[in-house]
Amino acid sequence: MNQSAKRTFPVSLLSCLIAAAVPAVQAQVQQTESQELEEVIVTAQKRAQSIVDVPLTISSLDGQTLKDLGIDRFDTLSDMIPGLVVQQQSVNNNGYVIRGITSDDGSAPGAARVSVYLNGTDVSRSRASYFEVYDMERIEVVKGPQATLFGTAASIGAMSFITAKPQRNFASELTVGAGDYGMRKVEGMTTGGNDTVQGRFAFVSRERDGYVENTSGEADLNGYDRLAYRPSLRITPNDALTIDLIYNYDKAEDPGTAFVSQNLLFTDDAALSVPDNDILGMDDVGVDRTVKDFNATVSWDIDDHLALTYIGAWRDYDSLEAFDADGTAFEVLNFSEEATGDQISHELRLNFSGERLNGFVGASYFQEEAEQFVGFATEEGLFLSCAGALAAAGIESCNTASTTLLTGGLASALPYESYYANGADNRSLNLFADISYQVTPDLEATVGARWVEEERESSYRSALPLSSLLSAQGIDSDLFFGLLLNTQGETIDGDADDSAVLPRFNLLYSLNDSVNLYGTVSLGQRSEVVDMSSGVESIIPAEEITNYEFGLKGRLEEVALDYALAIFYQDYENFQVNVVDQDSGQIRTENAGSATNTGIEMDLRWSVSENLMLLANAAYIDAGIDDDADNGIYAGNQFRLQPEVTGALSYLYERPINADLIFTSSGSWSYRSSVYFDIENRFEEDAVDLLNLRAGIAANDYNWSLTLAASNLLDEEYIMDAGNTGDAFGFPTYIQGAPRTLSLEFSKRIGAF
Repeated sequence: MNQSAKRTFPVSLLSCLIAAAVPAVQAQVQQTESQELEEVIVTAQKRAQSIVDVPLTISSLDGQTLKDLGIDRFDTLSDMIPGLVVQQQSVNNNGYVIRGITSDDGSAPGAARVSVYLNGTDVSRSRASYFEVYDMERIEVVKGPQATLFGTAASIGAMSFITAKPQRNFASELTVGAGDYGMRKVEGMTTGGNDTVQGRFAFVSRERDGYVENTSGEADLNGYDRLAYRPSLRITPNDALTIDLIYNYDKAEDPGTAFVSQNLLFTDDAALSVPDNDILGMDDVGVDRTVKDFNATVSWDIDDHLALTYIGAWRDYDSLEAFDADGTAFEVLNFSEEATGDQISHELRLNFSGERLNGFVGASYFQEEAEQFVGFATEEGLFLSCAGALAAAGIESCNTASTTLLTGGLASALPYESYYANGADNRSLNLFADISYQVTPDLEATVGARWVEEERESSYRSALPLSSLLSAQGIDSDLFFGLLLNTQGETIDGDADDSAVLPRFNLLYSLNDSVNLYGTVSLGQRSEVVDMSSGVESIIPAEEITNYEFGLKGRLEEVALDYALAIFYQDYENFQVNVVDQDSGQIRTENAGSATNTGIEMDLRWSVSENLMLLANAAYIDAGIDDDADNGIYAGNQFRLQPEVTGALSYLYERPINADLIFTSSGSWSYRSSVYFDIENRFEEDAVDLLNLRAGIAANDYNWSLTLAASNLLDEEYIMDAGNTGDAFGFPTYIQGAPRTLSLEFSKRIGAF
C-alpha cells in the first residue's frame, strides 16, 4: 500500500516552516554574544556532580531536551549518545549496543551486558527492559564496565532513567497528537502538594497502525499500541528525610513484527499470521506485554557529611509474543514466546563527603525468578517438505499438498505442536565501595570495587510429540528427528555458584578551571550461564572485560561550548555470543574466546546564541573476535550490530515572532556505517542516515504549543535486522525500518513550570 500521496501536504508544510526559520538561524549564528551554557548535573557516582567533574565517559539529557527533540523511545535516544545503538524488533525484543557490544539475550538463564536502571533499580532483564519514555527528569548513559556503580549487568555500560518527581506547586500538562498511519497520542501529568506530601501522576497512551500491510487480513505489521502510567508520592517529614514511592505500569498490545522474505522488503505488504491454537497462546501475530514495578527510596541526611539511602523495588512482567518466523504465507514456522518473571531488590548505601574525601559504601541483594516458554506450531507435511525430508518420496519443497499426497487423501492437514522452556532462579549478594580522594587541588584519585556472590539455577523442559506422518512411514520420530532435546514435559535443572571482585581506578586532573583530564582502568564481568538444553549441565564461563580509558572534558566559556573526548581499549576473555542452532532453531549461548574493542568518542554541546543550541556526537569503533585459531569459526568476525562509525548532529531553535508567539524548531541527523546482523557475518546492511525535523509555534510563556514533526523525513529505506529464527530452517527473514512518518501535536500546560 503506497502512502506517499497522503503525506505530500504535511511534508510541504513542514518544509515551509523550516525554510522560514533558516534566515533567522543564520542571523543568530552571526551574532557574537553567546548564551550562558547551563551546567549539566549527573548522579552516576551516587552524588550530584557536574558532568565535567565525573572521571568516566557519560552523556546526559534532561527532560526538557527530550521533549524538544521528540525523544520518546529508546531507539530515538540512541541518536543523541555517541557509541550507543538501540535496535527494537518489538517491545519484547530489544538490542542495546554500547561501544559495539550487543546486549540482547532473551533467554531466562542469560545475563545482560548493559544495565538498564529505572530510579536506581536494575531492570535489565531483556524482555522487560523497554518502557515508555515520558515525564523524565533526565537520562544518563555511562560507558565502560561500571560494576561498582551499576552492578555486574553493566559489563559494557549502563542507561539510567530518572523520572520526574512530585513538586509542591501545582502544575499540569496535556499533549494530544495525531498523524499518518492512524497515529494517536495522549500524554499528560499533574503534580502538586504541600510542604510534607507531594504527588504526581503521569501517563501516556500512543497508537500507530503498522506500516507493512498484512494481506492475510490480520492487523498491519510493525505498529504499536501502548499505555503507561506512573503515580508517585514524595513525603518530606522534615528537611533531612525524603521518601519517594513510585509505581510504574506499562502495557503493550502491539501488532506483529513483519518478518518477511528479502524479495518482499519495501513492497509495503506481507501475508503473516499464526494458527489459533493453545500452544501459541494468541490467535494472531503480535505482542501482549504487561510490566509492573514499585520503587521505594528513602534518603536521610544524617548531617552535613553523611547521608543514608535505601532503595527497595519489586518488578513483575509477563510478555507474550507470537510471530510468523518463515516470512511467507505458508504455515511453516509459527512461534510464540512467553517470558515471565518476578524480581525483588534491596540496596542500602551510606554516602560520605568531606573537604578531601568523598564516596560511598553499601550492600545490595537481588533475586529473580524467570521463565521463557517457546511454543511451536506447523503443518506436518508442509514442514517436512520445506525441510527437504520428503524429496525421496518425490514431493518438491514446500508443497502445500504434501499431507494429502502422503495420506492418500485421508487428510489434507495434520497440525503439529511442540514447546520448550527454560527457567532461571538467580540470587546475588553485593558489597560495594567507592572512595574519591583529593590528592592535590588539581588531582583526584578514585578507587572502587564491588564484591558479588551469585547463585544461578537453570531449568529446561520440552515436549515434542511423534510425527503422525513419519510414524505412518515407520519412523518413530518428532519433526526435528531428535535434534532437539525432548524431556517429555519433565523438568531437568542445574546450578552454579560464582563470586568475583570487580574494581575500578580513576584519576581526574584539572588542567585549569575549565578543562579536566581523566584516566580509567576498570574490570567487568558478564555472569556465567548454566545451559541445560542439551540434557546435561553445561557451564558457559563468565565473560571478563578489562577496560582502559583516557578522556578530556572541558568548557569554553567564551563561546558557551561543552566538549568531551574519550579513547578506550577493551580486552575480553570468554566472549559470549548468541547463535541460532542451525539444526533445531534454538538460540544458545557459546563461548567465542577472546575479543578486543578499541575506539574514540566525541560529544559537543554548543549554545550558539540565546536562541540556538547545537548538539553533536561521533564515535569510531574497531571491534571483533580476535583473529586467533583458538577462537574457532568466529575468529576475525565483527560483532553483531556493531557499526564502525556513528554520528549525529542536532539543533534546538526558538525565536519570537511577535509579542505573543514564538517560532520553535528542532531536528536531528544521525548516521551509522554498515553493520552485520549475525556473529557469523552473513547478513550485512550498508550505511544508513536518517533526518528528523520538528517545527511549530508556541505562546511566549510556553503555556501552549503546536508542533509538526517528521521522522525519517527523506523516507530512507533500511532494515533493522536480518536472518532471525527463520534462517535456521532455510527461511532467512528481514525486518523493515520505519518509513517517513508525520504527526501534529498540541500541548497545553497550567501552573508552575
